[in-house]
Amino acid sequence: MKLEDLLATDALVPSLPEAVNRILTELQHEEPDLQRVNQLLSGEVGLTVRLLRLVNSARYSVGGQRIGTVEAATALLGLNATRQLVQAAAVGAAFKGVPGVDMTEFWRHSLDVAKIAQSLAEDLRLDKGLAFTSGLLHGTGDLILKMAMPERACLQPAFATDDGRYEAQLAELGYAYPEVGAAFASRWLFPDDLVETIRCQCEPRDCADPTYSSLLYLSCWSARAHELDIEGAAPHGVFPYSVAEAIGLSDADDKLRDDKVIAWTPVDEARDFS
Repeated sequence: MKLEDLLATDALVPSLPEAVNRILTELQHEEPDLQRVNQLLSGEVGLTVRLLRLVNSARYSVGGQRIGTVEAATALLGLNATRQLVQAAAVGAAFKGVPGVDMTEFWRHSLDVAKIAQSLAEDLRLDKGLAFTSGLLHGTGDLILKMAMPERACLQPAFATDDGRYEAQLAELGYAYPEVGAAFASRWLFPDDLVETIRCQCEPRDCADPTYSSLLYLSCWSARAHELDIEGAAPHGVFPYSVAEAIGLSDADDKLRDDKVIAWTPVDEARDFS
């Protein structure tokens, strides 16, 4: 299937849910009514559960205190971060029953990537929300490809441990999951810089500003190294020094190989999201 045909198939690239659209419309007003946003969110139980899970996963809480209500979450996040995390929280509901995919494991890995990306963003004094959300969404293109072509060889290995997936998809399809994921993020009205980060995650040099895509590349490398270690597979390979050096993280090798780089996502946390 050609890329343009894939992206034109509404059944494969989920549309923005109406409930999320109403919330985002309110958030786009010149002076959004936060009470109205809270009311709209509270009426969507599944979305609220995912939002609160993300807020707590992303360590927005102060002093380790967990956030337990929509009102507390939106007050803490602010409007821009609320918008991004509402969109991100809705993504879990958009992908259900993808053939051959353990969705709990997929989101567990994605949350790990998101947490590592946020940690690196903190080190570089970058936008932690953008880094976290790009990590969470980085693999969505692969889900869309899997729904469209479940039997293709380049989509068979597990996403979290397949470090040759990008090259295999380019060779077999002529395009790969970053392009598809970027198109999905654009359709869901995520910011342009987040769309570009997802698009360039495997080739950061393709971005005019490779900072966030390089950060995402390194986060994926670290999370996959962890997955391969869990599986008892061969070492993940040479650390991508050139990518790290390009954004001033030449000393990140030890940090990203450290099994304590983040608090790894437990299954129950990922299950709530999926």
